[in-house]
Amino acid sequence: MDNPPAIRLLLSLTLAVLSACGRSESADALSARTSPAKALSAATVQLSESQLSSVTVEPVGTYAFPLEKEAVGAVSFDEDLPVIQAESALMAASAAYDLTSKERVRVQGLAGSNGLSTRELEQAMADQQTAASTLRAARDAVRALGKTDAEIDRLIASRQMPAPQVHGSTTWVLAHVTESDSPYVHVGQRVTARAMALPGRAFAGRVSRVYAAVDPETHRVSIRCQVADAKSELRPGMLLDVVLRVGEPFNAVAMPIDGVVREGDGSMTVWVTTDHHRFSQRRVELGLQQDGRYQIVNGLHRGELAVTEGAVFLSNMLQAPPSD
Repeated sequence: MDNPPAIRLLLSLTLAVLSACGRSESADALSARTSPAKALSAATVQLSESQLSSVTVEPVGTYAFPLEKEAVGAVSFDEDLPVIQAESALMAASAAYDLTSKERVRVQGLAGSNGLSTRELEQAMADQQTAASTLRAARDAVRALGKTDAEIDRLIASRQMPAPQVHGSTTWVLAHVTESDSPYVHVGQRVTARAMALPGRAFAGRVSRVYAAVDPETHRVSIRCQVADAKSELRPGMLLDVVLRVGEPFNAVAMPIDGVVREGDGSMTVWVTTDHHRFSQRRVELGLQQDGRYQIVNGLHRGELAVTEGAVFLSNMLQAPPSD
């Protein structure tokens, strides 16, 4: 006699077993896909005596990486022409405001006793208001070029343009940093300028002025630097690559560029060893690059033995091991 409840129970148990197997296989496959580091750590290559000459193994060391920002620039003239023009306009606006203020006081004093018309008084007041607006705009223009309010007040009080500064064996450089880098730039920071026309020459200096405004088209901030140029090699208009030191150098684990390999999936790897014969591949996270070295942020420790030359040779062997 048929027993439908028993059959249904048997079918349910069978489906449950198959489902569990499927889940186990899926979980294993998912683990393999989501754990590339585990798979990568198992990648090893063993070299024969004749192959050891293809790689160089050294203890991992550190390097003092500088905190720098790059800018593009050009040699400028001794006098900062935009500042001179803005300061000249400021002096003219200040003089005009003083003149219209005195005229308004004079007209107000004569209005009652000499029968001056209301129109003359209104004109004097309008002239003073116009001069005041022009003076505010002139102050804003000078402030945008890096001058403080205190410096602007002293300039107006002196009633004369500052005397040109003579700097002898130094040259002015006008550079432009990106908007995102501008918060790191301050007056007094050290800079190094290199001219395309003078390969191999470096000119040291410091930031003298940081302009306040951001160019709305290029989204860069202009800075004015003074660099040493004892031989007067730099000429106005020469293009320059400018490097700004925005912080003190810091020591970090580092590897030569030839010891780091970019794999097909975009990851960066190095090869480490403990016995100079068997090499293990390891994924690393890179930071700064300077003087042919990579900063190793994660994945490698100081003192470990690593391949500093020939890492590509080992990666190629992993893909297609050559016959000895």
